[in-house]
Amino acid sequence: MNQYCFLNGEIVPLAKAKVSVLDIGLLRGYGIYDGLSVINGKVLRFEDHWQRFERGAKALNLKIPVTKKVLEQKIIEITDKSGLSKRSNIRLILTGGETILGIEYDFDNPTFYAVAEKWNPLPDKCFQKGVKLVSFDYQRELPEIKTINYVTAVNLQNFRKENNALEILYTHNELVLECATSNIFIVKDGAIITPLENVLEGITSKIVQELVVPEYNLEKRDISKEELKSADEVFITSSFKDVVPVTTIDDYTVGNGEVGPVTKGIMDRFTKYIA
Repeated sequence: MNQYCFLNGEIVPLAKAKVSVLDIGLLRGYGIYDGLSVINGKVLRFEDHWQRFERGAKALNLKIPVTKKVLEQKIIEITDKSGLSKRSNIRLILTGGETILGIEYDFDNPTFYAVAEKWNPLPDKCFQKGVKLVSFDYQRELPEIKTINYVTAVNLQNFRKENNALEILYTHNELVLECATSNIFIVKDGAIITPLENVLEGITSKIVQELVVPEYNLEKRDISKEELKSADEVFITSSFKDVVPVTTIDDYTVGNGEVGPVTKGIMDRFTKYIA
C-alpha cells in the first residue's frame, strides 16, 4: 500500500512529495520537528504535541499554516490512506520555506508537512533484559525546543552501534541530560527522578510522570553522573519506543543488571494506558 503525507495543505503520495532545494530547512537547517504516535486510529496526546510544536514555532518565529483541528484530521487521514491506523509514527516538519538571499525567509510562506511511517516495535528482549546506553558529552542547542538539528545524533550512530547501545545518553558539566531521541528516568530509594533543565519535555515522559503519582515520589531535578551510577533502576521513554528498561550504561551495570520491579510496573501501566 502506498504511503501518503500532508504537504503544504494537500495530501499527496509520499513518492511524489517534493520540497524546494532552496528551502531554508535544507540550506540553513532552520526548522522544527515533532514525532507523534497514532494508535488504533487516534493521535496519542495530540494536544500536548500541538502545544510543544507551537512553542517551537514561536521560538523560531515560524508560522504553522494549519489549525490544530485540521492537522489532527489530516494525520488520521494520511494514516488511514497509508494503511497504518493500528499504529504508526508521525513526523511533523516546519521550516521557513524558500530562502530569501540564502539567509532570510518569508514568514507567511512556510514549508510544513506530516509524514506517516510504519511503527517498528523494539525486539521483546529489549523489554525483558533491558538495553544499553552509551554516553557522550553534549548539550543540544535550544534544548527545550525540538528543532531539526540532529547533527550530533546522526553523526554518533556508528559510535552507538559500535558500542552495541540502543541510545546515546547526553551528559554535560557532570550532569545527566537526555538521550538523543528519548528522556531518561532513574529509580533511587523508591523515588523516580528525571532531569528538569536543559532537556526537551517529552510527551511519553509526561504520561509516565502522571502514571506514577501519587504512588511514587516523583522528583524533577538535576541528576549527576555519579548519582546515575548508583541508581537502582533506569529507564527511557519515547513516542516511538514507549518505556524501555536500561540495564547497562557504558561499561557499568545498572542495579543488579535485571529489569527492576518499578520499571516493570511502569511499563505495564503505560501499555494499558495506550491500549
